[in-house]
Amino acid sequence: MRRILQPGAPLAPRVLSLECHAERMRLTFKPNRNVLDAVHEALAETGFDSAIIQVRGGSFEPLAYVTPTLDGGGLHAAWYSDIHAPKGPAIIEGLVMTFGRRDGEPFLHAHGVWRHEDGFRGAGHVMPKDTQFGGPVEAEAWVLSGAIMDQLEDSETRFRLFTPVPHSAASATASRRAVLCRMKPNEPIHQAIERTAGEHGIERASLHGIGSLVGCTFTDGRIMESAASELLIRKGTLSPDQNGKAEARLDIAIVDTERAIYEGEIANGTDAVCITFELLIVEE
Repeated sequence: MRRILQPGAPLAPRVLSLECHAERMRLTFKPNRNVLDAVHEALAETGFDSAIIQVRGGSFEPLAYVTPTLDGGGLHAAWYSDIHAPKGPAIIEGLVMTFGRRDGEPFLHAHGVWRHEDGFRGAGHVMPKDTQFGGPVEAEAWVLSGAIMDQLEDSETRFRLFTPVPHSAASATASRRAVLCRMKPNEPIHQAIERTAGEHGIERASLHGIGSLVGCTFTDGRIMESAASELLIRKGTLSPDQNGKAEARLDIAIVDTERAIYEGEIANGTDAVCITFELLIVEE
């Protein structure tokens, strides 16, 4: 299994997880304000301020985003490209956002796939304060009570990373049992999910989130070699296999350091986390 050397010492535990509750809701994001403000406003109307959100459709205008690189300047194992700012609208094919907080204020982390006005198909990490929705955008959100992602300092990677912490400020309470997680570098992603779900007594679940992998191998044999990447889960499930053991399955879209996009289900047991993996496990 591919691994990547981080600048800081690895610290236990290798998965940070927190039980919470989740509720599925439909949201509409308004245009003419940046993505962070648009999402914050829509969530505020629900009484929740913690969520994992998925968008399939709509557009950005303008769009600003970065893609992964391995040039961390000696301080990081991986880093970001210069900002890409295509002209005109960009059609959203898929977008997943983790909404939480940074320094006590609303913040989000978003990975997506889109098509530029000139036809180029791009993917990467959205700059939420420099990007706007190009019109009203519909989304499906898992809103959370009991936990929130807070962007905290991480000595292992030297990044500030979304980390699950207890949270009781929401004015509403969700009904379905869930687990909010951060998987750390070099953790085998499928095994980390299966082990964490088992520790919380969950055998069947849907899986939602974004992150990065040190290369990845698809079930059809294709391989993405890049040691730095940005990905989103298009569909994730946890269910018992033929022997009754809970098995995670992840269908993803992922972009490498050359801006090439790979899509499909990744093979179980072959891929490890690069910098971080933000995950919501929702019991079914």
